Amino acid sequence: MEKNETLSRRDLLVAGTAAAAVIAAPAIVGAQSKSGSKLPVIGQGEYMFEVEHDWALSSLPSSIKYGNCHSVVQDSSGLIYVHHTVHKDSPSGHSVVVFDQKGKFVRSWGDMFRDSAHGMHISKEGSTEYLYFASEKHGIVTKRTLKGEEVWTMGYPQNAPTYQKGPGSTGPGGAAGLNYRPTNIALLNSPGHAQHLDFWFGDGYGSYYMFHYKQKTPTSYPELVRTFGGPPAAAAAPAGGPGGPGAAKGGPGGPGAAKGGPGGPGAAKGGPGGPGAAKGGDAPAPLAAGAGAAKGGARPPAPIDSTNNPHGNWIDMRDPKNPVLLVADRGNQRIVRYGLDDKPKDVVDGRGQFCHFQEHKDLIVIPDLGSKVHIMKGNALVATFGGPQEGGKPNPNRTTQNRADFVPGQFVAPHGATFDKDGNIFVAEWVEIGRVTKLRRV
Repeated sequence: MEKNETLSRRDLLVAGTAAAAVIAAPAIVGAQSKSGSKLPVIGQGEYMFEVEHDWALSSLPSSIKYGNCHSVVQDSSGLIYVHHTVHKDSPSGHSVVVFDQKGKFVRSWGDMFRDSAHGMHISKEGSTEYLYFASEKHGIVTKRTLKGEEVWTMGYPQNAPTYQKGPGSTGPGGAAGLNYRPTNIALLNSPGHAQHLDFWFGDGYGSYYMFHYKQKTPTSYPELVRTFGGPPAAAAAPAGGPGGPGAAKGGPGGPGAAKGGPGGPGAAKGGPGGPGAAKGGDAPAPLAAGAGAAKGGARPPAPIDSTNNPHGNWIDMRDPKNPVLLVADRGNQRIVRYGLDDKPKDVVDGRGQFCHFQEHKDLIVIPDLGSKVHIMKGNALVATFGGPQEGGKPNPNRTTQNRADFVPGQFVAPHGATFDKDGNIFVAEWVEIGRVTKLRRV
């Protein structure tokens, strides 16, 4: 994101509180590691991690200055890829930075994503690995090689009936179309499966629908399968947004592009799309107004087949015979499980500002913008940690330009996370000067 307005600590934490409540024991922060080092150890129960904040920062070239860190992945050779928006003062515009497992700089590229970095997904298809990117600012989803060469780029989804625009459009956005700002990608990479190479992504900061596409081969242009989810039927969809003609070449297109953040139904003041929304805002989304809250009463759950800020998604392959699409329905503070037919199955217990997912063996890691990281085993959140401790020093605002302000052993705004091959976790944070933390399993 570009400059974002100040978010209060309460705004970032309010949604994470309920999720933490489903875990019996509190997180432990500040313990000494087994190796005797002074690095803090955090976690819960059997899930304990030694914390190395600002991992690999010392090897980052002086020409590159981190902006908000949004995604982190590991390739099959062990290299770590960090995707960030690039700081306003950075001489280089490279938004993808690659390190080896020890944190040594390898290469960088990605000027095209400066100020617009967001979702990044890695997939090995045959003998070749690819990176998929969702750039919400430019309104594109693009597939690239590990060194940045373009395979294909998709702009505004004109062929989706819901997003139809132009003269005579019968879509809900009329001639202007809908606001379109895709945020993250999930892909089914299972050779032999009927839906091998199908992928899904959410219009997380736009009009809140989910998309399902298929690819015949790793290099063929995708074909739309279905659009699903979106606001409850009674809610109006916002019009206009990025992704019109020419968007793939680097700029928002389409008439009526909104100047603020995501403008979905029920956006509250200060939330995505509401008055005062941060430019390109990653601020926590409000609960959907379409859920039908009674005045002064508790807000009932949103319909399970609706989505409000579907920020992240993942194909859960822990049971290879029964893959499941996980959707971080962040505006509704929930995780929804879908079948590959794009029909919802159920909702995972627990609430939070869930951002995305990644799996390792029988576990899934979930970064939570409310200053936490969750571990899911089966369909339950079994550990939550990294938030401010009761009576302890509070986190600084995410816009600080001073790394000394960060509290050791605490997160500010986790946005992306991945396990490495050894079960350690890398966390990318949505803070203005960027931060990547390595959680080493102990």
